Amino acid sequence: MKKLLLLMASAAFLFAACDKTPKDDPKPKPDPEPDPEPEYVQAIKIDGSFDDWATLGTKAVSAKSDPNSPWDAVKEIRVYADEFYVFYYIEYDNAQISSLLNEVTGVDSDGNPLGLPIRLNINTDGEFTSGYTSYSLDGYDFIIEGSLAEEKEWKSFDGTLHQRIDGWVALQEGGLCEGAGSGNKYEIALNKVAFNGAAATSTVPMPMGTEFQTGIRFYNATWGELANMPDGAVTDENAKGYGHLLKIVSAE
Repeated sequence: MKKLLLLMASAAFLFAACDKTPKDDPKPKPDPEPDPEPEYVQAIKIDGSFDDWATLGTKAVSAKSDPNSPWDAVKEIRVYADEFYVFYYIEYDNAQISSLLNEVTGVDSDGNPLGLPIRLNINTDGEFTSGYTSYSLDGYDFIIEGSLAEEKEWKSFDGTLHQRIDGWVALQEGGLCEGAGSGNKYEIALNKVAFNGAAATSTVPMPMGTEFQTGIRFYNATWGELANMPDGAVTDENAKGYGHLLKIVSAE
């Protein structure tokens, strides 16, 4: 009898040890935290060093000056955009830019410091019959106008935003861009959030979306025109040698 009871106790112990039936957890574990959003990394650092442009490769939209255009001061432009910025790369003819920078000293007849003016041309509504239809084969809605140099040296860039509404209407002075140059190259970052904030104040709001078009115009210190990029060959149909604006699709 004692042996029978001992065998029954041993069997009960083994059954309990092998029983893997899960028990209710009195303290359920909380749901895992969602993965944090990846930190934004600015694709182009505005520091006058241009190695980061090489890493973009064909992600940047580029245009080289046509050898049969009327202008040759700017050799190439590149543009890249993401959710937060539009980046511009401008490469000048080395000999010409050295001479032009040397001319940037003193003030003009109004007492303003001489510089190298530039206009960023931007079309945001996707069509070209409105806006400014001079100096390009396409009409554009906005320009950002400012200077790249002062006292023979490159400086940062932050221009005034104008919109074409029965003439040019100033929307915001400064707070939109930064720039840096070295040698015969210059780079600009346009803050899209700041741009759209200024565009929202317009009587005709035209914010910049994922797709837009852009180009540049460049001048000497006395506003002599030196480049319209993209440009084109002079032909019977295109006597001025103008080009089409670059089509940009922002990276997600």
